[in-house]
Amino acid sequence: MNFAFIALGVLALVLALFMAWVLYRLTRTLAAVEELVVTTTEEMRETLPEVRETLGNVNDITAGVNVGLRTVGTGAAEMNGRLKISLRGPANAAAAAAHGVKVGAAILWRSILEGD
Repeated sequence: MNFAFIALGVLALVLALFMAWVLYRLTRTLAAVEELVVTTTEEMRETLPEVRETLGNVNDITAGVNVGLRTVGTGAAEMNGRLKISLRGPANAAAAAAHGVKVGAAILWRSILEGD
């Protein structure tokens, strides 16, 4: 009977030591996770203003592109209307074609000069 009590006591001590070791490992793991979370949070707080600034720049660029597209669309619609008016007669059609060639040549010449 005494042997059973001694064996039970030794087993309880071994179990207590094992549980202490498990809790110690768990504490170290949780400390490492906490450090990682704190570091990640600090890094995110540091980069968040840069991300917001970048998104603001993208929004500004998008707004500028939208204004440009709207302007080009309005100009194209106006030019289409003028072209329809100018193409009503054969003499006007030739004049419109000559004007188009002149404008195209000027744009080509300007792009060649800017390319150098």
